[in-house]
Amino acid sequence: MIPRGKLYISYKNLVEGAYYCLTDRFRSPGPDVDQCANEMVCLSVRTGIDLVLNALNFPPGFEMIVTDINIPDMFAIINWHELTLVPIPVNKYTLNMSPAQVEAAITPATKAILITHLFGGIMEIEAIVAIAKKHNLIIFEDCAQAYAGNLYSGNPASDVVMFSFGFIKTNTAISGAMIKIKDPGLYAEVVAQNGHYHQQSTAGYFKKLFKVLFVKLLTNKVIYTGFYNLVMALGKDFEQVLGGFTKGFPGNDIFRQIRHRPSTPNQRLLRKKLANFDQNSITKRIQLAKDILSKIPDNYKIGFENKRHSYWVMPVETHNPDELIKHLRNNGFDASQKASSLIKLSEAGGVPKPEELALDNLVYLPVYPAMSAKDRNKLIQLIINFSH
Repeated sequence: MIPRGKLYISYKNLVEGAYYCLTDRFRSPGPDVDQCANEMVCLSVRTGIDLVLNALNFPPGFEMIVTDINIPDMFAIINWHELTLVPIPVNKYTLNMSPAQVEAAITPATKAILITHLFGGIMEIEAIVAIAKKHNLIIFEDCAQAYAGNLYSGNPASDVVMFSFGFIKTNTAISGAMIKIKDPGLYAEVVAQNGHYHQQSTAGYFKKLFKVLFVKLLTNKVIYTGFYNLVMALGKDFEQVLGGFTKGFPGNDIFRQIRHRPSTPNQRLLRKKLANFDQNSITKRIQLAKDILSKIPDNYKIGFENKRHSYWVMPVETHNPDELIKHLRNNGFDASQKASSLIKLSEAGGVPKPEELALDNLVYLPVYPAMSAKDRNKLIQLIINFSH
C-alpha cells in the first residue's frame, strides 16, 4: 500500500530536535529564539490570527470577508471575536477568488479580508489587495498550505501573512508558525501579547518527536500495508485511527490549546529548518504533479490553471469519490477524502456555480516526490481506467 503522504521531516531533524530538548535544561532562561524585524514565531496559524484579532479589537458585529474554504477552527476563531463571516467562493480551476465578487461583498461594516491559499496553490491577489487598500481594509494571508521556500513569502502589501509548520505541513517542525506583520505598532502589540502566554514544555515536545518517529516508520510501504490490514481486520475506521496521529489540536477547547508559546527546542528546530530548506524538494514535487496531470483526463483536474502551484496535496474531482478511493486502495494506493480537515462555508441561500471549488467530490491522491516511476505510472493508469 502506497501511503497517502510522507512527513516533511528527516531522521536527522528528529535527532536535532532531541538534542535541543536534552540540552535545553542547561541553557540559561531567556527570551524566545531571535525574531526578525517584522516576523514572529508562534504556536500555530490559529494562534497567530487570534493574537492579531485580539490586538485589532474590532467592535462586535463588523464583517470579515473570507475565502469560503478553510479549517473549522479558523472560522470559529473569527466568530469568537464576534466578526460576521462573509464567504467568497474559489474557482476550482485557478484556485483564485474573483476580485469583482470581493469588491461587491464590501459594506461599511467590512473591516478585513482573509485570503486562504489552498492545496499549495498561490492565489493571484494583486487586484484584491488593491481593492482592500482602496477601502482601508486589513489583508490577512493564510499560507498554511502554501509554504514553498523562496517561491512565495506573501504579497508585500498584505498586512498579516501566516505560514504553518505543523505536523503534516511542508517543512514541518511538528508545530509552530511564522507570522509576518507589516505595521510596526501592531507587530509590537502582538509580540507582547504572545510573550504573556505560557511556554509549552520541553518534555512535551520531546514526546512529540517520538510520535513523529513512529509515524515516519509507519509510512514505510511494507509497514504501512501491514498496519492498514491490521486496522481493517480489527474492524476499525482507518481514517479515524490515522487522524488520531496527525491532528494538531484534538478536542473542543481550541483556545486553551492555541494560547501557548512553542517550546524553545521547537523554535530552534523551526529556525534551523527554515535556514536549511531544500528548495529542490518543491521543484521535484511540482514536476511530479505536472507529470501526472499531463496524463490524466481534464475532468479530474483541480487547480491546474493556477500559475504558482506547489502541490502540497493533489486532489482530483470525481462524481464517485467512494468508488475511486475503493478502486485505488484495492490496487495499493491509499487515496482519501480526509487528507485535509477543510470545510466549505456556504452563503445562506446561495446556489453554487459549476466552476466553484467544492469539497464533497474531491479525492486526495497519495503522491510524493520519492515515488518510483513504476508506482507513478500505475497510479496514472488506474485513474485513466476508472469509470468516472
